[in-house]
Amino acid sequence: MKVRGFWLAAPWALFVLAALGWVFYWHYLANEAERQIRGWAFEQNAGGATVEIDKIVRHGFPVLMRLELQGMSYMAARGGWSVSTDRADLHVQVLNPHHVILEAEAPIAITRAGGATTNISADALIASLRTENGALAVAGIEADNLVLDDPAEEGVLHAAKVVANVRPDPRAAGEYQFAFDAQTLTLPRPVRSFESFGLDVARMRAAIVIGDGALLMQSSPGDPLGPWREGGGRLRFDALELVWGPLETTGTGEGGLDAQRRLDGRLVLPVERPAPVLTAIANGPRIDDDARRALGLLAAGYVVTGNDVTLDIGAHDGILRIEGLPVRPLPPVY
Repeated sequence: MKVRGFWLAAPWALFVLAALGWVFYWHYLANEAERQIRGWAFEQNAGGATVEIDKIVRHGFPVLMRLELQGMSYMAARGGWSVSTDRADLHVQVLNPHHVILEAEAPIAITRAGGATTNISADALIASLRTENGALAVAGIEADNLVLDDPAEEGVLHAAKVVANVRPDPRAAGEYQFAFDAQTLTLPRPVRSFESFGLDVARMRAAIVIGDGALLMQSSPGDPLGPWREGGGRLRFDALELVWGPLETTGTGEGGLDAQRRLDGRLVLPVERPAPVLTAIANGPRIDDDARRALGLLAAGYVVTGNDVTLDIGAHDGILRIEGLPVRPLPPVY
C-alpha cells in the first residue's frame, strides 16, 4: 500500500513543484523586465535625455506576459525631438525573453526641433525586437491603416499597410539591411516636381543597405544625421519598386546627404512606357520652361518609337536632374 500510495502521490507532487517553479519563473521574468525598463530609463536620464513612465502594470499570468506602460514620454538629449503616448504594451515572450514586442495602444505624438508635431495613429501598430548574445538580430514595425498627421500642415499621410524591418547585413560588418513595404498610400500633398503624378501611391517597396549604420545611433545638436553623413554613410538601393500615377518601375540606386544636407545620389528606373511619365513631369507647375520643352520633346519621341527607357534621376550639387536635364534646386532635407 505504501508503494502504491507513493506512485499515486508522486505525479501530483511533481505537478505542484512544476507549478511553483513556473510561478517563480514568471514573476522573476516580470521583475527582470521591469528592472531593465527602469534601468534603461535611468541610463537615458543620466545621459541627458528625459524618460518618464507613470506606471507599469503586469498582465497575462500565468501563460503570457504583458507589461502595460502608462504615460510614456521620451525627450532626446540631442536633436531636439521627443515622443509621447498615453499607453504602450510590452509583450515579453515567456520562453524566449530576448524577443519582445511593443504594441501602441494610444496615438503617438512626435515633436521635432522647432515645435512641429506629427501625430501617429493606426488600427494596429506593433514594433518587435529580437537580440542574440546582446546584439541586434532583427527589429521591425508593422502597421494597419497608419495615419500621420501634422496639424500645422495641410493633409494627412495614410497607408493601408506598412511593414519595415532592419537586421545586420551578414555580408559586411557595420552595414544593415532595411526592407520596406507600403501599400495603398495617400500622400498628404503633392510632391514637388511630380505634382501631376497625384496623391495615390499603389505600392512602394524597397530593399536598402545602410552603410556605416552604427553611426545613425549618434547625433549632434541640430544635425541628427551629422555623424552618419560625415562618416561617409550612404544608402544603396538594391531594389526599389514604385507604382505611382503613370510610373511603374523596379530600379536601383544609391544616395546620401551632401555637406549642406541636400540629397545626393542617383536612381536608375527602367520604364516600359516612358512617354506618359515624361509628359506628367513636364506638365508639373514648377518645372523650368527649358526643362518643360525638353521633356516634352523626349516624350514625343518615345510616343513615335514606342521604346522603353531607363530613366536616370540624379541629385548632385543641390540640383535635381532627370535624364541629365536640370529640373529644380534641392533644399536641405532638414
